[in-house]
Amino acid sequence: MNKNFLTKIDYIVFFALSLFTFHSSFFTKAVSAQARIPLVVAPSRQTVALDPGGSQNLQIRFFNYSDSPMAGTIKAVNFYVAGKDGAPILLEDMPNEMIKLSIDRAVIPVGDVLRVNFKVEVPENAKPGGSYAAIIFEQTGQIPQSVTGTESVSSVSPRVVGLVSIRINGPVVESAFIDAFKVPVFLEFGKIPVYFEILNKGGYHINPAGQVTLTNWMGNEIDRVTIDDKNIFPEARRTYEHELGKKWMFGRYKVDLTASYGESGKVLTRSTLVWVIPITLILVTLLAGIIISLTVYIIYKKVKQKQEKLEEKLEEEISELEALKNKFKDKLPK
Repeated sequence: MNKNFLTKIDYIVFFALSLFTFHSSFFTKAVSAQARIPLVVAPSRQTVALDPGGSQNLQIRFFNYSDSPMAGTIKAVNFYVAGKDGAPILLEDMPNEMIKLSIDRAVIPVGDVLRVNFKVEVPENAKPGGSYAAIIFEQTGQIPQSVTGTESVSSVSPRVVGLVSIRINGPVVESAFIDAFKVPVFLEFGKIPVYFEILNKGGYHINPAGQVTLTNWMGNEIDRVTIDDKNIFPEARRTYEHELGKKWMFGRYKVDLTASYGESGKVLTRSTLVWVIPITLILVTLLAGIIISLTVYIIYKKVKQKQEKLEEKLEEEISELEALKNKFKDKLPK
C-alpha cells in the first residue's frame, strides 16, 4: 500500500506521537538505527480499567517511514519501573498473560501502517491493582524493493514499544512516602534548591499533583511552583528538583511541600526552614566600613598631632617674646 493511501488521521497521529517514540536508553537492547529507519508506534501509552474476569479489545499501530518494507516480530511482555528517571525496564522473557495478540509477525510496506488488534483478558482470580505490558515490534529484516549484486541489506534490528497499563478494579492499596527531602539549611544567595523523592509502595501507579511554596518569617508567600507531572509505578520512586525565590533574599524562610495522590486523594506533606544571609557581602561591607573608619581616624590623628605641634611651637615663640620683653623692659623708653 502506498503512503498516499494513509488516512489523514494516521498522518496526524504519526506526527503528534513521533515526539514520544521510545529511544534506546529506555530498553535493555539498543536501538542504534532508530533515527535512520523511522519506526513509530501509536499510541505510545494506553490505559484500560477492567474488573476481574473482564476483557476489552484494543488496537496499536506501527508506522514504517523507511525506504524499504520492514519485517518484524510482535510480542507483549511485562515491564516495571525501578529507576528514579521513570524509564521502563522490559522483562524480555516474561510474556504478559493478559495480552492476547492477533498476530506475532508481520511485514510493513514502505510508508504504510500496521494495525495490530489485541485483547486484554483479566483472570477471574486477579488481585486488584496494576499489570503493565509492553507491546514490541522488533525488526527482523528489511525487504529491499530491488537488490543488485553490489547492494546489501542492513542487519540492524530497531524496535518500538507501546505501553499498556491495565488497572484491575477493586480495593487497591494506595501508599506513598516522601522518601527524601533535601533543602540547604543555610545559603548566601537564592534561589533555594529543593530536592525530594516520592516512593510508591501501593499496588497501582500514581501521579502525584501538588506544589512547593516559600514563605518568609512573617508568613507571607514569596514563591510557589507546581511539582512536575510524573507517573510513579509500584515499588518505584521518582525524583523532583525545583528552585524557589530570587537571588537577593535575606532572613529565615520556610519551604512547604504538599502533594496529593491516588483515587482517595491522600496527601503528602513536608516542610523545613532555611536561612538566606549574604554573609560574605555583609563581611566585605563591614570590613570596608572598618577600613574607611580607620583611615579617617588615622588622618584625623595626624592632623591633630600637626595642629598640636603648631600650637606648642606658637606657645614657645610667645614665651620667648615674653622673656625678651621682660629682659629689655627697663631699656624701653617711658
